[in-house]
Amino acid sequence: MSGWGTFFLFVHILAVVIAFGPTFTFPLIGALSGKHPQYAMILTEASELIEKRLVIPLAIVVPLAGTGLIYANHIDLWKTGWLVAAIVIYIFVFFYAILVQAPNVAKLLGILKNMPAPPAGGPPAAAGEGGTPAGPPPGAGGPPPQVAALVKRIQVGGIALTVGFLVIMFLMIWGTNSWGVTFTGSLMIPSAFGLRIRRERSA
Repeated sequence: MSGWGTFFLFVHILAVVIAFGPTFTFPLIGALSGKHPQYAMILTEASELIEKRLVIPLAIVVPLAGTGLIYANHIDLWKTGWLVAAIVIYIFVFFYAILVQAPNVAKLLGILKNMPAPPAGGPPAAAGEGGTPAGPPPGAGGPPPQVAALVKRIQVGGIALTVGFLVIMFLMIWGTNSWGVTFTGSLMIPSAFGLRIRRERSA
């Protein structure tokens, strides 16, 4: 592999790891938000910040570095169907995340910011006339319907994005193996970039 090929490979892999690694924590953050609704706003805001400052910018770097890798290694794109399929799926996943998922998360965050904070272990509700309980506080029966519906759409979108990403990873691994190229797990550190993946061609 040429010097430029090594450079683009390093940037490509590093961007993929940093950009998409944190997205696997989003379902855990969402579950924690549902368990502790008093922290739902800050947890949703944290997820949105990660998406805006980390995931989306590096998701743009990934195809740019991949294009450089294709040119540096003189890959005939139109003769590699698996690579074309991976690119098409990536385009769909990227624009779905930008045009659908991100606006849904922003909308949810806006609703949460305008909602009164749920009680967190405060004093019991005041008694009504005759000493009978006044009933649960407003909103104690669960989130408003529009919030529940929005959360459901975000969850379904997150699953779709994760499946798309995993399919792309499968295509990349299967496709490189079909070339007779094996990316060994020996991540060595003698190069200037601090990472080298040895590429072996089968006879």
